[in-house]
Amino acid sequence: MKFNDYFNELKRRNVIKSAIAYLVVAWLITQVLSTVLPAFGAPNYLLKWSLVFLALGFPVWLIFAWVYEFTPEGIKKTIDVEPEQSISTKTGSRLNKLIITTLTFVIIILLVDRFTKDSAQVVEYGDHSIAVMAFADMSPKQDHEYFSDGISEELLNLLAKIPELKVISRTSSFSYKGKDAKATEIGNELKVTHILEGSIRKAGNMIRVTAQLINTSNGAHEWSHTYDRKLDSIFKIQDEIAAEVSKELKLSLLGQPIKSHTLDPEAYNLYLQANHLFKQNTKDAYISAETKVKESIALDSTYAAAWRLLAGIYNTGTYNFSIREPEEGFSLGLDAVHKAIELEPDSGYSYATLASLQEKNWDFEESAKSMNKALELIPNDGVIMGTAANMTFGDLEKSVDLLKRSIEVDPLVYGNYFNLGHAYYRMNRLEEAEEAFKTFELYFPNWQIFHYMMAKIRLAQGRNDEALAEIAQEKHQFFSLYGRNFILYALGRNAEADTLFEEFLDKYSQKEPANVADLYAFRGDYDKSFKWLNKAYEVKDPVLVEALSYPSFKPMYSDSRWSNFINKIGLPEDHGYPLN
Repeated sequence: MKFNDYFNELKRRNVIKSAIAYLVVAWLITQVLSTVLPAFGAPNYLLKWSLVFLALGFPVWLIFAWVYEFTPEGIKKTIDVEPEQSISTKTGSRLNKLIITTLTFVIIILLVDRFTKDSAQVVEYGDHSIAVMAFADMSPKQDHEYFSDGISEELLNLLAKIPELKVISRTSSFSYKGKDAKATEIGNELKVTHILEGSIRKAGNMIRVTAQLINTSNGAHEWSHTYDRKLDSIFKIQDEIAAEVSKELKLSLLGQPIKSHTLDPEAYNLYLQANHLFKQNTKDAYISAETKVKESIALDSTYAAAWRLLAGIYNTGTYNFSIREPEEGFSLGLDAVHKAIELEPDSGYSYATLASLQEKNWDFEESAKSMNKALELIPNDGVIMGTAANMTFGDLEKSVDLLKRSIEVDPLVYGNYFNLGHAYYRMNRLEEAEEAFKTFELYFPNWQIFHYMMAKIRLAQGRNDEALAEIAQEKHQFFSLYGRNFILYALGRNAEADTLFEEFLDKYSQKEPANVADLYAFRGDYDKSFKWLNKAYEVKDPVLVEALSYPSFKPMYSDSRWSNFINKIGLPEDHGYPLN
């Protein structure tokens, strides 16, 4: 049979129309299942197997369309139907109607999805949104900044427990510290209707707290009060301020009075000092913060925030500053955060810290559950959503969506811009990555690792000389050496690149096997890259889960060893890493 005759026979038997009909109906079924199954809490594998069955059914359907024909007497083999008895023309017309109807539904679904699905959609709070500004230190020597900052943050955390109130994170609200910004300007930039500001004056065992609530639409003072109390009454002052704010904003407290924890004054003072040191984000500050918070816990071990802070010190201090070996540091962090949750079981921040520690400890399924719990407890918090965005197990689209939402909710959490740029870079959306990093640079122009990331973007753009100029400005020791390895190899300066590679292996191969695998992959030595990936797996390198999404590994996706490696790690079923 000639090709034209064969093609005409395919059309006569409606095989082509049957194929189109099957594909559009299968697509519609897939969209319905992807919406319905999660709504009923169905496991992810049901959708995956549904797709498999639909794919397997396609060739079966084509064979059926070729071999059989619908007749008034029922289904018969096509070869047994006389041409004058065939109703293939009517069948084709019915298939046309089916295709047109289904395509209409497809277009409607696409339009609805396009105009109703907003990746940056957040809950609307109306007039119930607030930023708690850093209270001014009015102490005689102005040496109690840690105390005034701490009280402000405690008020912020207390107000955040009110479900009807949108509270901007500390990072955003404290960014105005020391700046002469008007309430109306702050309101426009942070998208809040009110700000709470004030001052703290501490002298000996006495404290004066002044607080005022300001409407950002017109700068009017809606409420103000001054409290002169002994230091051990600071928690009562916090409760009273939070209650007054809720009263002025006409918020329902659901019958529950605002109540903060009562704590030994000296223990609280030590906690605030530790928290202040923790925010400085240096190795020495972390070591000092650990000492202070342990002293606080020794005086009063019933304060959940102190245990959460200790967990955060163990977490970040181990991961960023290598203060402890990972096995020890993350184990201590888990013990501390479990204690925090025991004392305060409804804290979304504690669950976010728990999720981060569980991921670094390679307990991926539990990490995902803890992160979902954190988002459930505090669904519209820019910091928690930003944390969740870094724990999507290779699902970069989900990461970008979470980061966009977090920026919409809390636009001055600067780390979210950095992480958004990093996600875009790994997706090869380089212009968007550069835009995000440039926004981050506005807030933190001297931040370490920034020039490393810009160098990697320039390298991906093929602007190798500019990449070299960027990495020359990087002051972080690890990332400077790491980045120069990529760039000099890309420039073809192999002798220099090999020398740098040996230096990197000598300094970091024992602690950073996932990064070694990345460098080997970039060089095209995939056998050694897999070797080092397996080393990272054996030692449970906490960097590995993120590193697997690095662009250098993309050529390895088609290698069967890649799928085998991903499958053995034990990631959640909905991870985003590609399998061949």
